[in-house]
Amino acid sequence: MNEKNGWVKLHRKMLDNPIIMKDADHLAVWMYLLLNATHAEYPALFKGKKITLQPGQLITGRKSIASTLCVNESKVRRILDMFESDQQIDRQRSNQNTLISLRNWDKYQLFDQQIDQQMTNERPTDDQRVTTNKKNKNVKNVKNEINYSDIPELNEAILEFIKFRKGIKKPMTDNAVKLMLGKLNKMTSNVGEQIEILNQSILGGWTGIYPLKQTRKEPIPKWMPKTQNEYDFDELEKALAPVMVDDDPKLKEEAEALKRELQEKY
Repeated sequence: MNEKNGWVKLHRKMLDNPIIMKDADHLAVWMYLLLNATHAEYPALFKGKKITLQPGQLITGRKSIASTLCVNESKVRRILDMFESDQQIDRQRSNQNTLISLRNWDKYQLFDQQIDQQMTNERPTDDQRVTTNKKNKNVKNVKNEINYSDIPELNEAILEFIKFRKGIKKPMTDNAVKLMLGKLNKMTSNVGEQIEILNQSILGGWTGIYPLKQTRKEPIPKWMPKTQNEYDFDELEKALAPVMVDDDPKLKEEAEALKRELQEKY
């Protein structure tokens, strides 16, 4: 989920949980899950299908958590296993990421939202109408955005490509997006390269995605060294032949001297 506004509630009972409070990394992973879980229904893509995340759910992966928190990936895996064994979370896995559901989310997080709703209902009618309109607008904006990747930069690049296709009057269907993402993952698993591939298509005005263009390499002359201090002097002499040193005794003498110097040096 890209939205970073808002807050979550921390109950003091968390201090009594031996799993969450085992060490700083356990606490950090738990806070990551809390802060990245959705607070309302949110559209997402999981296992190649569109789903609706419920409050207290998020789609992420061990690599993303490890990279964000600077924690070893194998330790993140062990921590998530412990959370699941302790019935703090439920997990549904796919080849690319994991759908995590925080258990007891309603018990600890929705109470304050109900209080906020009650306070809103007690405000004057005009103020309530303004608040309701803003809330409906925010919910509409959230539902219009689909999270294709838990990596913000890659998700933004995917959305920009879809927006580009729509801008050139060739919008993509859900199945077309699915096929495009599958092709992108087959091209490369490097996130940076995936972003460059999408940007390359946008800049080129292409409707499809293609491997990154490789810089054309000029052929290396035969006389140049393949490894350090390995010169082919016969080929070098052929390369210099157009100078026509044989027609000038002085130039020929200087060329021979240069050749001897190079042979002695290398």
